[in-house]
Amino acid sequence: MSGAITVDVPAVLAVDEHEARQLAELARRLRDRPRDDPPAFCAAAAALAGNVPPRLVDAVRDFGRDGRSGALVLAGLPTGPVPCTPDGHDRHVGERCQLVRIQAILAELLGHLIAYEAEGEGALFQDIVPSRPAARTQTSLSSAVELELHTEQAFSALRPDHLSMACLRGDPDARTYLLTARQVTAALRPDEVAELRLPRWVTQVDESFRAASARFLDGDVRGPMPILSGPDDDPRIVLDQDLMRGVDPAAQRLLDRVIEIYLRDRRHHALAAGEVLFLDNQRVVHGRSAFRPRFDGTDRLVVRCFVTRDLRQSQHARDGSRTVASRFS
Repeated sequence: MSGAITVDVPAVLAVDEHEARQLAELARRLRDRPRDDPPAFCAAAAALAGNVPPRLVDAVRDFGRDGRSGALVLAGLPTGPVPCTPDGHDRHVGERCQLVRIQAILAELLGHLIAYEAEGEGALFQDIVPSRPAARTQTSLSSAVELELHTEQAFSALRPDHLSMACLRGDPDARTYLLTARQVTAALRPDEVAELRLPRWVTQVDESFRAASARFLDGDVRGPMPILSGPDDDPRIVLDQDLMRGVDPAAQRLLDRVIEIYLRDRRHHALAAGEVLFLDNQRVVHGRSAFRPRFDGTDRLVVRCFVTRDLRQSQHARDGSRTVASRFS
């Protein structure tokens, strides 16, 4: 075992006042509504991405090419007027905000915005807010329990390459936890790393996807699959603490060992208003601490979107839209 690797997770880049003004103007020019015509909205965002300040273009694209740190935060972005935090995720208040339009433009620098019919009603942008009914679930709407570490859509071959969270209203107690694949390999013996590259784990479909009563072409249980893959010096990771299980006791013990490493070595960042977080969904697993919402309209309000590098991979599942049909999840 080579010991824990030193990784600055996440990297934080502060936007200066001039850059913030430029981004606000780009957001003003993005007049399309994402729910009215998602392909047109994405095309407009992509066109405006060519006008993003060069320093930010370099930062986002460099992260997309080599996301070994797992995460990038852009801080100091203009939010525009922030609505009251709704009591559910079905109000779609975030997509109307200036910060989320900036998030869309920046996301198109990474790849292509994509949505999933079985997640968040198929919306490109999903309000992540605390929910009383979901407070103790392993979903993004929880608050009373820690959201355990996971790859976004670990069960799916069409999982996003990146996800992004734009913070309109933060909570200092809601910490996003991160652990990179490189931290895992650095903390384990070579033989353990080799074992993690074998297909010895199965996972169920996320609760948020199953709540839509979708029938999946690949069933409700996926695998066996490896946890690690890719080059030795730039490994990829797929993991879900809640839903993944080893195919035998030895595999389960190794999964438990990775969870121990996560609890010991994870980094964290509490999103604040005006920050956009990008996560590399191939190279980092993430979770979130418990926190105490007030349910008075002033709670944490984060807007999530997904990015794929290659739309062609999901072409058969989208029927010309930006939304992957439920059965292909």
